[in-house]
Amino acid sequence: MAQDIQELSIVLGIRNQNPTLLNLDFLKGSGVVPSDWELQRPPVLSAGSSQIVFKNGINIVANPQSVTCSQSLGTNAQEEVQVARVVRNYVSTLPNLDYLAIGINPRSFVTFENQPDGARKFMAETLLAPGSWQEIGSAPIQTRVDVIYTLQGRQLRLTIAEAALQIPDKQPIPAVLFAGNFHYDLAGEMGEQRVRCLHQRLENWQTDLETYQDIVVNKFLAKKAGMENILPIRDAS
Repeated sequence: MAQDIQELSIVLGIRNQNPTLLNLDFLKGSGVVPSDWELQRPPVLSAGSSQIVFKNGINIVANPQSVTCSQSLGTNAQEEVQVARVVRNYVSTLPNLDYLAIGINPRSFVTFENQPDGARKFMAETLLAPGSWQEIGSAPIQTRVDVIYTLQGRQLRLTIAEAALQIPDKQPIPAVLFAGNFHYDLAGEMGEQRVRCLHQRLENWQTDLETYQDIVVNKFLAKKAGMENILPIRDAS
């Protein structure tokens, strides 16, 4: 089984943030990111949102309600994952923002290249029980499954859905998307207490990632034919 984690996003829920704070001078000058990181493309800056993408795959987006830091991982080992460090630096630099929640969100695609019906069959025949309810209408049904796992001290919300992966210079590839979300509300008063709670949740990102990976790979994909094609998100547009 190939590495299945293609992207990890960490989302900070924030009340009334000024997204114009997210600019390259601030990120490098305050030490949120190293000074030698190079841009993938020019920043997108506006009054309502900002986006900065680096060549190493780190993508940071800010709006008045959140900051999202994501990284396309491919086959990177966990020690190469840098999103948590960037988020930690951001919070340490701006500890007085009104942080409300943090989300640890891994996602991955399983592709079915040269199998036009592969994703649909996986959803309809592997995840769901066959029946006459699938035979209604003039076209094959489209399905999505939402699962909530109650784990020790937290919940994982997992969405499984058919997708069409867009690859440059190729036809769309049928795929199944696995999108996970570990959501944590932050307890305590605004300021030091809430920031401390945020850092505690952030320290457990590896555990959340491993839990997601175990469920997806060992519970949903284990020994399923055609599951070997797991494509890095960074190769998709």
